[in-house]
Amino acid sequence: MKNAKEVIDLLAVYPGRWFEMKQIINYVDARADTRLPAVLRTGVRRVLVAKEECVQISSTRDDASARVHAEYWWPVLTSVPGKYFQQSSQYARALAP
Repeated sequence: MKNAKEVIDLLAVYPGRWFEMKQIINYVDARADTRLPAVLRTGVRRVLVAKEECVQISSTRDDASARVHAEYWWPVLTSVPGKYFQQSSQYARALAP
């Protein structure tokens, strides 16, 4: 899992944004076209599959239309407030009359 830190850094900074494999590879190593791109692609794919198996990221790999161009994203959890004892007025602005 040589490239795990870079992959996690990219996906965690932009939760909810979908990334194609080539965008992730370009972030990990911008010179991937000259330095063993197949090795880098395999390493990034292993990180993504491991994270997906742990349900930390989501992807379109299983969709029939996305077999060639899979997209990966860090899911956004917006339905839970920060602390269980907060009221909605503490973290949401009231609507104007």
